Amino acid sequence: MGWVLNVSDEVDEISQWRTIVTVCAVLSFIAFVIVAARVYIRKKSHGLAADDYMSMLSMLFALIYSILCIVQTRYGLGLPLKLRPSANLVPFTRVNYAGRPIYQMGISFFKIALLISYLRLFKGTNHLWYRRVVWFAMLFVVLGHLGCSLALILACKPISKSWNPLMDGKCFAPGPSFTGYAIVTIVSDVLVAVIPIPVLLQLKVNTGKKVGLIVIFLLGLFTTLCSVFRYLQIDRIQNGDGNSTMLILWGVIEFNVGNMVSSMPFLAPIFIRKAREYTSKYSGSGNGYGPNGSGARKLGGKSSEVYKLSSVSSGLGRKGTFVSAKGHGTHSTGSEENILKESPDGSIMKSVTYSVHVDNRSN
Repeated sequence: MGWVLNVSDEVDEISQWRTIVTVCAVLSFIAFVIVAARVYIRKKSHGLAADDYMSMLSMLFALIYSILCIVQTRYGLGLPLKLRPSANLVPFTRVNYAGRPIYQMGISFFKIALLISYLRLFKGTNHLWYRRVVWFAMLFVVLGHLGCSLALILACKPISKSWNPLMDGKCFAPGPSFTGYAIVTIVSDVLVAVIPIPVLLQLKVNTGKKVGLIVIFLLGLFTTLCSVFRYLQIDRIQNGDGNSTMLILWGVIEFNVGNMVSSMPFLAPIFIRKAREYTSKYSGSGNGYGPNGSGARKLGGKSSEVYKLSSVSSGLGRKGTFVSAKGHGTHSTGSEENILKESPDGSIMKSVTYSVHVDNRSN
């Protein structure tokens, strides 16, 4: 027995259900891990805030939507209309109807999460105009997606025709209604992605960090492309073979990528710090010694060990203590001391580099 119900093995092989299940499962897992990491870091360091709860809610809706998409493949999603069995029409329509408002409201949550984080980022600053724009965008996102969700729920008269197409009644024309949903989604995507860029350009940080922040937020524009590609599938559904596979897949991709992008600004500093720690730890690995910058070699019949100490920066008057290797005498073969420029707090800093040489002489 195949995956798709009430079809032959040949039709089951034609179905794209494997692609749909794989994309839903893989993207949902990656997005869940990223959002969970964001929540863990936030709870451990600062405590959870409103944007964290919105992010979790968006992830919950994304998981539900992916599950509903996988369920639809059992009833014919992944097949052209002419190959879908009539016995699956009503159950397929019911599951599809349940997923539509979940998708519309769910994608609004990760946008709201980003907008709330923008407000917190500039809380207490003089960017009054910026905060007003963010509040306007948040209002547009909430009302726009809420309106689309209600339109999807109340699309037919009587409402029961929405999940039972065999009943008599009327529904909104799919072309104009889907165009309206797409406009709301695309405009809100662009607003959320573009709003922070003017302020980020004014941040007093180095160019590398500034470019990194801008790139992270511009990744949000990828969800806009997903909305556009999703909208382009309407023509295939109405005038082509009726296969809605790519319509569903672009929705799943948009939903999960949006959740990833909304959490990346909180994870990027962790990755950068870990990368710096790794680079600092192994910076001496190319000098012919071990990863810790130490090693042993034989010179002129003597067993010689060299220990490399990193440069130490400290305020004048600060004491430093160095402990020799157990059982060996140490002596300094030289030192280099540089007085650095005055630090922001008014103290004078110095940089001292020590080289320690240890000889193991045989008796």
